[in-house]
Amino acid sequence: MSSDPVILDVLASTCKEALQLFEQVVLVFDGPSIRGNLCVGKHFIYFVNRELDKLLDRRERLSYLDIERAVIDTSTARFFLLELNPQKGSLWRGGNKVLVQSEHRELLLQRIGLCWQAELMYRRFEVKKFPQAKAPIGEQLPGVQSLMSTKNDLVKIVPYQGYEDDFTYRGYSFWLREGFKSMSGLKDGTYLHDKGWEVTYNAQQVVIPPGVRIVFQVDDERMVMDMDKSSTGMDNLRTMAMEYERSLTDNLDQFYVVVSGQYMKKMNRTDDIASWDGWEFFIRSKEYAFACVLLRRTYIPPLCSTCQDIAVVLRCPAQNLTNDSCEVVLDECRFIADSAASIFESRVIDRSALQTRLDTLHFNEDGFRWAEGQLGMAPVHRRAALKFVKSIVKILISEGSIWDDTLDEADVFKGVPTMHDPLLVPQELASEAESLVQVASDRDERRIAWMRRISRYFAYCLDGGLLGERFTFARLVQSFGRASFDTDRLMKTVVEFLLHLMPRELARGDDKVRGLSTLWHEPEEFGKYSFNELIMRQLLSENFILNEMKKRLQGSTSQYEAFLASLLTNDNVGLGLRTMICRQILDMMGSTKDQNQKEHADEFDKTVRNLIPALVKVMKGSNHILMSYATAALVNLSASRENMKQLLVSNGVLSLCVQQLKIKHDDLTLYTLYLLVNLTKTPHHRYIVVKEGAVPLLVDILTSSYQNLRKQRILAEVASVLGQLCNDPETRSLISESFPVLPCLLWVNDSAPPNTKLKSKLLFALRQLCMLGQNKIKVGQHIIPILLEELALSARPGTEECTTNLVLLLISLASVNTNALMMFDQLDISLESCGIQKDGMQVKNSRIAAMLWPKVEALKTRINDARAACGEL
Repeated sequence: MSSDPVILDVLASTCKEALQLFEQVVLVFDGPSIRGNLCVGKHFIYFVNRELDKLLDRRERLSYLDIERAVIDTSTARFFLLELNPQKGSLWRGGNKVLVQSEHRELLLQRIGLCWQAELMYRRFEVKKFPQAKAPIGEQLPGVQSLMSTKNDLVKIVPYQGYEDDFTYRGYSFWLREGFKSMSGLKDGTYLHDKGWEVTYNAQQVVIPPGVRIVFQVDDERMVMDMDKSSTGMDNLRTMAMEYERSLTDNLDQFYVVVSGQYMKKMNRTDDIASWDGWEFFIRSKEYAFACVLLRRTYIPPLCSTCQDIAVVLRCPAQNLTNDSCEVVLDECRFIADSAASIFESRVIDRSALQTRLDTLHFNEDGFRWAEGQLGMAPVHRRAALKFVKSIVKILISEGSIWDDTLDEADVFKGVPTMHDPLLVPQELASEAESLVQVASDRDERRIAWMRRISRYFAYCLDGGLLGERFTFARLVQSFGRASFDTDRLMKTVVEFLLHLMPRELARGDDKVRGLSTLWHEPEEFGKYSFNELIMRQLLSENFILNEMKKRLQGSTSQYEAFLASLLTNDNVGLGLRTMICRQILDMMGSTKDQNQKEHADEFDKTVRNLIPALVKVMKGSNHILMSYATAALVNLSASRENMKQLLVSNGVLSLCVQQLKIKHDDLTLYTLYLLVNLTKTPHHRYIVVKEGAVPLLVDILTSSYQNLRKQRILAEVASVLGQLCNDPETRSLISESFPVLPCLLWVNDSAPPNTKLKSKLLFALRQLCMLGQNKIKVGQHIIPILLEELALSARPGTEECTTNLVLLLISLASVNTNALMMFDQLDISLESCGIQKDGMQVKNSRIAAMLWPKVEALKTRINDARAACGEL
C-alpha cells in the first residue's frame, strides 16, 4: 500500500479522480483471480490493471455505499471479502462479492472504513460504524484455497520466555513482558504494567516498581525525497531525537540526560528488506525515568520510496531507582524496539514501479546506493552516466592531471564511448525527454526539474557512485591547476553543472544554470539560490571556492567569509551543509591561531567581524546540533585572544552560554563549558556569568552527573568553570555555603582515575574552594592520604598539569597544622617514588622536578613549621 504522489498522479489520470492511496492486490470477482491495483478515492474504489493505464472492464469503480459489509478471513492474514448490495442507480456490474488479497489488509480496511463513513454522512446524513465480520472464509471459498496453495503466510517467530507477542499497532507487531495490558482497552499503543517485575542484573536482584508504562508510536509514512528537502534537519534522526527529547522534558522542572547516542536494531523477525536506523536516550527526573528508542524505517516495500518513524517510550517511577535499575529499564525499552516488525510482507518489491522511479531519478544518493546494493537495480541512465564520467576521466588522463592512468580501462567502462565535451551527455538526455515535457502545461518547471535530477544523479555517479574511491569529485577538484587552461575551463563548467546553481524563484523562461562568479559578485544574496549541497560541501572542504575568490579578488577573503555567513544563517540551507560550514570556520580559526598576530591582525579582525554575528545568530536558534558546532567555533576563536573575548562578550555570548546550559544536550553543554572556561578569566566576565544565573545551573549539572561515569568530560569542565568562578570571594562563599558542591567534588575525586584531565580539574576546583578555612579541614581529613598515594604515581610525561595542581592543593591544605602533620610520614616516600627527589634532594635533569621543586620546598617548610608548633621539633 502506498501514497506515492508520482504514481498516484498516474492513477488519477486513469481514474479521473484524485486518489488517497493504492494497493497492488489480487482480486476475485465471479471468475478467476486478477492481479491489479485497488485505488481508494473520495467517493469510489477504483480497480485498475497492473499497467496502470486503464480500468478493469465492467468493474471500473465501486461506490462505498454499495458495500454492505467486509468479512475478514481468520485463517490468513491477507484476505478479506467485500459483500455488496448495489444501490438503485448504481453503475456496478461486477457481482455481489469481491474477494481481495492484500499484504496490508488492516490498513486498507481501515481506510476503506473511513471513506465509507464519510460517504454515508455526506450522502445520507447518517453516522454508522463500518460493518465488519470475521470468518474463516479461506476454508469456504475455492478462490481463496487456490491462492493459498501457492503462497504461505510468514513463519512465526515465538517470543522469549516471559514475553507475549499479541501486541500490534498501526501495522507493526512487538513483544512485551507478561503483565502489560492496554490502558484504555483500545489499540492506541499505550500499555501499563501495574505489578512490576524482578530480574537478575550483574549478579544482583533488581526490582522494577509497579506503574511502568509503554507508549508505542508510529508516524505516517513520508516520502524519502521530501525528507531530503528538509532544512530543519528532520532528515537527520539525531535532530529528530533531540526534538523528541525536548517534547518529553518540556514540563519537567529538573531532569538530566543519562544516555544519548546511536542505536542499532538487533532483530529482523520478518526478513525485512528495508533499512533501519536508531537513536536512544535515557532521561531521569524526580518523578519518572524515561527510556526512549527512536527507529527510522527507510525504503519500505513494495515501492521503496517512503520512510516511517517509530518511537518506543518506557516511563518508570523514579523512586528508589538505582543505577542497575536504570540499566534494566533501558534494556527493556531496547528489547521492545528490537522486536518491532512490520505485520505485512516485507520482501515483496514492486520492481516495475521501483524501476520507473529509478528511471525518472526520483531518488537521492543514499537511495541509488541502496537500490543497487540491496536489489541490484539502477536507473536506465546509468550508461549515460558512465559515458559522462569516462569522458571526464579520459580528458584528465590525457592531461596528466590524475595519477591513475589506467582508470579509463576499468571494467565498468568497457564498451562505453567517450565525448570531447562531457556536458553533451546531459544535453542528450534532456533532448530525449523533450517530447514528453513539451506537451505539459508546466513544461518549463518540468524541464528544469528534470535537468536538476540529471545533474544530481551524475554528481552521485562521479563522486564514487561508479568507481568508489578510485575516482571521486574531490579528485576532480584536486586536478585543477595541473592541466591546460582550456581543460581547466571545461572542468569548471562541469563543476558548475553538477553544482547546478539556480535562483529559487525563477522568472518565466529562465532555465540557465548560474556560474561560480555569482559567489563573489553577491555573496550575501547566495541564500536565495538552490544548489546541490553535497557538491557544495566538497567545494568548501577542498577550498576550491576560497581559492577561486582569492584569484578574482587579489587575495582578499572578506567575500568568502560573507558567503559562509550567508549560508550559515539561511534557513533554506540544509543542516548538513551548515554544520560543515561551522567545521570550516573552526578550521579557519585554528589555522590563524599560530600566525603572527601583528602581521595578520587586520585580516584576522575582518574575518572575525564577518563571522561572529553569523555564529551568534546560530547560537540563538533552536537546532542543538548546529548550536554545538557554532559554540565550538567560538571556543577556537576565543582561545588565547583577549580582544576576541571582549568582542564576544560585547555580542552577548555570555548570556547565550547561560541559556544553553539550561538545554540538557551533552555536546552543547560540553562546548558551552569550554567557551565559559575561555571567557571567565577576568573578574568582569565572571561577574556577568554569575549575574546571569550560571552558578545554580553549573551546580545542577554537577549534582545530576557526578555519579555518571559516561560524563567525565562534562564533569571536568564543570569543575574548571566552578574553580575559576571561585577566584572571586563572594562567588566562592556562595558556592561553598549555599550548594553541595564540595561533597560532590570529593565523591568524583575518589572515583576519578589518577593523572587524567578530570583529576586535574577536580584538584584545581578543590584548591579554589579551600581558600576558605572551614573547607581545608573537611577536605584535608578526607583527601590527604589519597593525594599522597597519587603523588607517588605522578610526575610522568603528560601529567605535569595534574601533578602541579596536586602539589598546590597540598600546600593549601598544609596551612592547617593537623593537615600538615598528616603529610609528614608519607610525603618524602611519594616524592621519591614519583622521581621528583632522591635522598632528600631535587632530581637533576628532570623538567617536572625543576618546575615543582620550589613548591615542594615551600610545602616541606610548612610541614616543619607545623611540627615545631606542636613541639615535635
